[in-house]
Amino acid sequence: MRRFPILILIFSEMGNYAKLGMSSLILLAVFLAAVPLPAYGADRTEHDDTHVTGAAPSAEDPGFAGTAGSAEKEAKVHGHEEGLVAEHGVTGDWGGLRDSLVANGVTIKALYTGEMASAFSGGALDKTGSLYHDNLDLTMSIDTAKAGLWEGGTFWIYGLRNHGADPSAEMIGDLQTASNIGAYDQFIVNEAWYNQDFADGAVAILAGLHNLNSEFYVSTYGTLFLNSSFGVGPELSHNVPVSIFPQSGLAARLRVKPVENVYVQAAIYDGNPLTREVKSSEGNLTIAEAGYAVDGSDYKIGYWRHSAEKTYGDNTFDGDYGVYGIVDQRILTFDNAAHSSIGVFLEYGWVPEERNHVTGYMGGGVHMHGLIPTRDVDDLGFAVAMAKTHLDTETAYELTYRLVATSWLAVRPSLQWIQNPGGDASAKTANVGLLRFEAQL
Repeated sequence: MRRFPILILIFSEMGNYAKLGMSSLILLAVFLAAVPLPAYGADRTEHDDTHVTGAAPSAEDPGFAGTAGSAEKEAKVHGHEEGLVAEHGVTGDWGGLRDSLVANGVTIKALYTGEMASAFSGGALDKTGSLYHDNLDLTMSIDTAKAGLWEGGTFWIYGLRNHGADPSAEMIGDLQTASNIGAYDQFIVNEAWYNQDFADGAVAILAGLHNLNSEFYVSTYGTLFLNSSFGVGPELSHNVPVSIFPQSGLAARLRVKPVENVYVQAAIYDGNPLTREVKSSEGNLTIAEAGYAVDGSDYKIGYWRHSAEKTYGDNTFDGDYGVYGIVDQRILTFDNAAHSSIGVFLEYGWVPEERNHVTGYMGGGVHMHGLIPTRDVDDLGFAVAMAKTHLDTETAYELTYRLVATSWLAVRPSLQWIQNPGGDASAKTANVGLLRFEAQL
């Protein structure tokens, strides 16, 4: 019960957080970083053989379908859950109800994500100031086998509450969107899908409301960063309607794994997920991707096409299309209890220039896990994202740290320097700070 006053204090003080300067919040994060991690990291002397040191997601399950928040994603990237994912979250086991539900195939989770965003100087809008915005993720999954129904089935439903203004729209004016939780106010069913595996997972079919970026165009090491471009590339997300955060659309997906560590998947999505109506005028988006995983590294290539008629400038085109490639390369692992590792990633996206505002994208960076003494499950990263337009190239540099304060609370400070914000070389470099926290409820 001691955990509940902490949670109440966090929520009751949110209004006060919005009044604090960003420098004070960063000092708080630095202070927390100096505090040794609880014993689940520091006192281990041997690996748990059920976990894989520094392992990136395999081709058997590409992307992060059926997850919300960074804890489960980082656990998957680094091959261990201890110290990263709270067994039940701060609200506990609900008197044994949660364990009973899990034993019968039903998993219910909630995640609160709050973020203070500050524009220190520059930007296309030439504004300074701070704002607070947040997300609430409510998820439920049902394993049909554990529920005593049939083998290989998974139901997933994801409710999403967004609150507060988008920092990019209100203060920064950047093209690539500095915060990947920036959205308009809403409370919706973001995802609701069913997936069926066949032949021990060699074939999988999914249908329903589905986030494209949960399985396609995913850099495993890029998920550490808060800038939106390290999710799906802006040459796709900014040029055509796409079924991604903050609102997913109807979809059907087929995945085939012909051999070990190789997958091929394809999907078709509603042409405009914001309407959630199937209209011929909106067209559809089709996407195909192939991937290969080996020794904790991933290599992916994909192609997409949007069938709706598109007008750019004085010309009208019969749809739009593009290709992309992703490399997630594990370069170092350390045989220690902290699962320490270093990985790098590279993303590239191409589209035809004559029909698009964003004419190309390239991004990449380094992702370091468990390298700081006493901070076994923290992550540190630096990355660069470049979105090319017909005017200029917007380049965003991000330095970020993911601090695991407790098994249910992570603090994520991020500093970003954005050159040519909005693709405008006449705009001053935007200096931006984000301080995010994630509480598993």
